[in-house]
Amino acid sequence: MSRPEHARVNPQLKWSDYVFIFLLGINLIVVVLLGRNIYIQGDKLEQARKNAELVMAWADGVDEDMNAGKPISPLKCTPATDKNLKTLKFQPNTWGECLADLFGPKGKFPEVSNTFSENGYIWAKKCDREHLESKGALVFERLQPGPTGSPVVSELKDTDVLLSGMEFRISLCDRGFWLIKIGEAKL
Repeated sequence: MSRPEHARVNPQLKWSDYVFIFLLGINLIVVVLLGRNIYIQGDKLEQARKNAELVMAWADGVDEDMNAGKPISPLKCTPATDKNLKTLKFQPNTWGECLADLFGPKGKFPEVSNTFSENGYIWAKKCDREHLESKGALVFERLQPGPTGSPVVSELKDTDVLLSGMEFRISLCDRGFWLIKIGEAKL
């Protein structure tokens, strides 16, 4: 018995096959470009989170230094105690002065920058879609005990006096203008 021989037949591609291959190529290019963009944005968010965790570690260190009686670095971030407030000529430090000493050119964190935008804010009062510069910024919020015992969150203003025992929250504004909670600290 002999094997039947089959002739190989290569069908000709039709115009619809060429359209399909073209669209498939376009889709592959779009998927690669979107994946690259998502990776870059994720990397920027991770770097911003690391910056925020650096500030959170500093805030935790302030609480430890206060309990140990050590001086706070920078000095403009030293909270006032009840004893200080009773002194007549005592000038309490404000949150704005503390931020300027933390993120200024000669501050504690001069290398911290907004990873999403070169001209973006390092810190902002809130995440705001109307202010695109707030994307990637740190957001500081004051925590105060509410009437039911749960904390009430309010804006931490530049003019707020730093008081011993003051609690605040550090968050990060992500690329979708949502807050990512980093942690809570106490002065």
